[in-house]
Amino acid sequence: MPKFMSEEWLNLYEDALNKNEAYAKAASWWTGDFIFIVRASGNLNHDIMGYIGLTHGKCTGVKPISSEDEFEVVKPDVSASSPDKVAVEYTYEASHDTWIQIIKGELDPIRGLLSGKAKIQGEMAKVLKATDAAKELVRTASLIDTEFY
Repeated sequence: MPKFMSEEWLNLYEDALNKNEAYAKAASWWTGDFIFIVRASGNLNHDIMGYIGLTHGKCTGVKPISSEDEFEVVKPDVSASSPDKVAVEYTYEASHDTWIQIIKGELDPIRGLLSGKAKIQGEMAKVLKATDAAKELVRTASLIDTEFY
């Protein structure tokens, strides 16, 4: 069973997203890559992060991220300041314990933002228009047999 946000888990997530017709439909208009940030809490004693490429209802790639120096949040169609950095439009950040609640369906990802349990960097108005896509991102993650820390 892969650990949450490991390379193996991310690859399974990419495959599952690309097979999810409900996600493809809900996110058909979406462009904007994410870094999912999992902050240390509970049994996790270090932060973990993963890049998720998302364009027009498809996952275009995934990658474990070792440090916040590896990415930069940018406006749409803007490159990162360094070729060594991954350019993303969004980060979604929550504690490990909150991520577990989200993946298990105990906390809606948008409610997580509105309650302050999660934070987002990027254009919030666009994210709020994509609630169905966000729910499918979470539902897809819940289908993966995951070992949490």
